[in-house]
Amino acid sequence: MFKQIETSCSCGATGTVNKNLEIPLEKMACTSCGKENYVSNYYKMDIALSEFCNLKCQMCRRPSYAVFMDKDWCKSVMTEAAAIGIKVISFSGGEPFVHKGIWEILDHAFSLGLKIQLVTNGTLLRKEHIPVLEKLDCCTVSLDGMRDNHDKIRGKKGSWDRTIKTLEMYAESNIQWGTNTVIQKDNFTEIKELFNHIQKIGGNKYSYCGFSNVELVPETLHLALNKDEEKVAYEQLLAIKEDAQKTHTWFNDDILLTKYFQRFADKNTRVRPHGGCTLPTRFIGFSAHGFYPCWHIGKALKQKSLIEALMSPEAKEIVSSGLCKTCVGCNTFNYSWDEEWVNGVMKSFDTNENISYGVVALPNPFEEELSGATSGNTIDVEW
Repeated sequence: MFKQIETSCSCGATGTVNKNLEIPLEKMACTSCGKENYVSNYYKMDIALSEFCNLKCQMCRRPSYAVFMDKDWCKSVMTEAAAIGIKVISFSGGEPFVHKGIWEILDHAFSLGLKIQLVTNGTLLRKEHIPVLEKLDCCTVSLDGMRDNHDKIRGKKGSWDRTIKTLEMYAESNIQWGTNTVIQKDNFTEIKELFNHIQKIGGNKYSYCGFSNVELVPETLHLALNKDEEKVAYEQLLAIKEDAQKTHTWFNDDILLTKYFQRFADKNTRVRPHGGCTLPTRFIGFSAHGFYPCWHIGKALKQKSLIEALMSPEAKEIVSSGLCKTCVGCNTFNYSWDEEWVNGVMKSFDTNENISYGVVALPNPFEEELSGATSGNTIDVEW
């Protein structure tokens, strides 16, 4: 599979090359000055600074024993990411703000001139952090219900109040912010009420809202909605889409949440995009355990250098499993990824190809056993 890729060189020359996507990363000589530059299709890197979190979310699956990413290694990898053409870096966790080096890491990320995004539970932010967070491309805050249900889902009393306090600070700032809600048994009846509450706080500063169904593996089956419950959630999503226009709040994944809701809510279905999945050529996950061209494929590249990892035979194997549709398949509606992925998945649905059935345990991308919250992956941080 080939794709036209834009290139640039420090000499100022720009152009396009017909890139073979089966090769994740390669060097090509500049046609003007002869300098060799890295050429790839990669656009975004998601950095899990740690699997540690200060909450105990019932739907979360992370290593039973967590570690923090080395700060200097993270900075070095981000520099490499910019060199190979990555434009967006997103920070996640666990909870990124439990990492003691987060502010130094963010400073380095901003210095690279990339778009920097961040996902947080919103419990650890202070007013003095606002000037730094205003530099973000966007900051997504997780909220999973009104007070009682949110605290139950998140496993810690008082977490809703603390997160709402953060949103109130955001609403008075220039931070580009939005929210994400994981739809599940304990909150499907109140997602509209939650949206309206946040909308009242944020007004026109409430930039976007996102919703996704709980990711299903055998251990989280009890959190999934039945067909009648899905109908209740669907009607609320339609109402949220309409209300969002009042504050110009972007309704994320519109087509998945409305027109194709039933298809993407079917968690018994795993789909591979028609024509092959190119996500492992465009996206890189990065944790203390290594590099992941796909979190779901679950194979880590263990090299310390991002460039060495992507030029390894193992990287080619992961990319090939996506392009050749031999991977486990996406448990649809956990992620929308992007328009190309959605269109490929919809074509597979329409042609009834590249589909598998049944809820399965996804390949474990970590060295430790996956579990819910444990003493080995939960850290108590003062609010």
